Amino acid sequence: MDGERPGYVHRLRSFGRNARLYLLYSLLSGFGLGILRLFFNLYVLALGHDTAFLGLLVALPPLVIAVTAVPMGLLGQRIGFRRALLVGGALMIVAMAGVASSTAVPGLVGFALCRGLARTLLQVSNAPFLAENSGPAERTHLFSVQFATRTFSTFFGFLLAGALPGWIAGFLSVGIEDPAAYRGALYVGAAVFLVALLPLVRTEARTVEGEREPRPTVRELFHPSGVLLRLFLPQVIIGLGAGALVPFLNVFFKTKFDVPDALLGAIFAGQSVVMGFATLAGPALADRWGRVRTVVAAQLGSIPFLVLLGYSPLLTPAAVGFLARASLMNLGTPLYTAFAMDRAGSERRATVSGLLQMSWQGTRALSALASGWIQAGAGFGPLFPITIACYLSASSLITLFFLRGRKRGGEPDAGSSPSG
Repeated sequence: MDGERPGYVHRLRSFGRNARLYLLYSLLSGFGLGILRLFFNLYVLALGHDTAFLGLLVALPPLVIAVTAVPMGLLGQRIGFRRALLVGGALMIVAMAGVASSTAVPGLVGFALCRGLARTLLQVSNAPFLAENSGPAERTHLFSVQFATRTFSTFFGFLLAGALPGWIAGFLSVGIEDPAAYRGALYVGAAVFLVALLPLVRTEARTVEGEREPRPTVRELFHPSGVLLRLFLPQVIIGLGAGALVPFLNVFFKTKFDVPDALLGAIFAGQSVVMGFATLAGPALADRWGRVRTVVAAQLGSIPFLVLLGYSPLLTPAAVGFLARASLMNLGTPLYTAFAMDRAGSERRATVSGLLQMSWQGTRALSALASGWIQAGAGFGPLFPITIACYLSASSLITLFFLRGRKRGGEPDAGSSPSG
């Protein structure tokens, strides 16, 4: 009965030891990655490289993910998702420190590729690891809390990062936008990520090798193809729109409003806070409306704020649009991922996780690469209509595949969470 349904806090308390340690890892790693996200673009530009080359560097990691996501997902299934996460974390530390140490094109490109491989292992192993360490009753909540934990941690990362170049510049007696100041901030991010791996090391393998379920064949993993295609295609469209704009929003604020680094850090920190609270509200909304309906409503609701961000001549309304757009779009991300994991079943989670990352990151890479060229010639003007059109198209496809399709025998879980 609905009146006997376990409450939000009860489900949080039901998380197991591995899940709790993973949440701590998410908290610390998000802190380190927030520093990287805020200053990587600015570091590359401070070195004297142009936006076309920056577009290439931004495109390389998601392109690597697109190419290797499914094989890395299957590798994670073979060696264990915990071990895959540890390998990916070690590679991420190498990539972050390597980028900070590089100034020339070969080094920046090489460590961007390393970063892409690290992100592949981390991202394709994330959802299956959470799924195998949770039951159906708390799974939606665990996915949302993990996403929110990572998001809240970037709040502190952005706050610290906004002040880091100034502190480092004063220590080194260089300008606040000197490459050395940004380089020092990137080293701090790598050190924080190293600390983040400690909770992950303390997690335990869920099963010993002899107890693992028999691995299905590649053909079995992709059957039935229709389910995978319906999960896959909307993410392709979302990635196309997001990749053209979202990785460059720090550059957008810098070029349009001449925002100083400290204020830029505060704006991105505010984004993390509102995104975190929105994500935590996701399971409650999913219990009421269903996961898929919540995802679609959030995506459509973000579009007016994307317009406000792109076309407001004033910083304050643009910042409001920036915060609201990010909150609404990211509210649905863990809900959709949990829905996909349930639809996949335990034997296909690695494949579906890889496909979702491939669909999102592949188109994100291509559109980021194109975005660098567009910015060099026409600025940000054409990018906002492209992203808006992609969000509308993806929401329409999700509605068609998982909501209207229910009436014709479609997805049984489209209208309710697994606990509903």
